[in-house]
This record gives sequence, structure tokens and C-alpha cells, in this order.
Amino acid sequence: MLNNVPPRSIILIEDIDAIFVGREVAVGTHCRVSFSGLLNALDGVKTQDGRILIMTTNHKDKLDPALLRPGRADKLIELQSSSHIEMKKLFLKFFTKHPKAEKLSDKFAMQLPDYKIPMA
Repeated sequence: MLNNVPPRSIILIEDIDAIFVGREVAVGTHCRVSFSGLLNALDGVKTQDGRILIMTTNHKDKLDPALLRPGRADKLIELQSSSHIEMKKLFLKFFTKHPKAEKLSDKFAMQLPDYKIPMA
């Protein structure tokens, strides 16, 4: 499927840690590709330039180093818990037309613990 992605696409593979345990397909998954096949699909000979691949994981420590090598994973970004400022901005994205949005966003953000809640 990755070989047939249109140019300039964004590809998302969520929970990549759940697909393989080490280099073996995880029990209970219906994966029809080997670990080597996945690596080749990510950056092998038929790979297209100009696409963005995003892989998510809750367990970076469980990922095989081959998935994280430079050239395959150029940026590693940890999404941390949100600050009061981020919670306020998120509130304002949803309630932009409310006449008291600014004041309510402050009240909303201050009721939540700083850097304890993920943005999800």
C-alpha cells in the first residue's frame, strides 16, 4: 500500500509498536508484511520522495532501532502534556464566537492541572 501512495502525501501509521514485537509480527495482529518488508516500504528502492510519514507510539523503548535510524525517522517529537496556555488556546478554537470566550478560556484552563493532561 505504501508503494501506491500518491506523491506529496502524508502517511500516518499509528501505534507502530503494536505491529511487531522485536522483528516478529505481534500475536493477534493481522499484519501481512514482514518487518523487513515494512522497512523496505518505508524507505526502499520504490519509495517516493516528497511524502511525509508519521509513526506514533506509546512505547518508544519497544521499537526496533532500525525503525528509528536517521533517514528513516528524521525527527522524533515527544508530545507532552499540555500547559494552561495550550488548554486556553484549544478552548478558544472551539468557542471563538462566544462573547465571553476569552474570560471563559482562562477559567477553563485554570481548573485543569498544568502539564498533567495530554492534549488528546
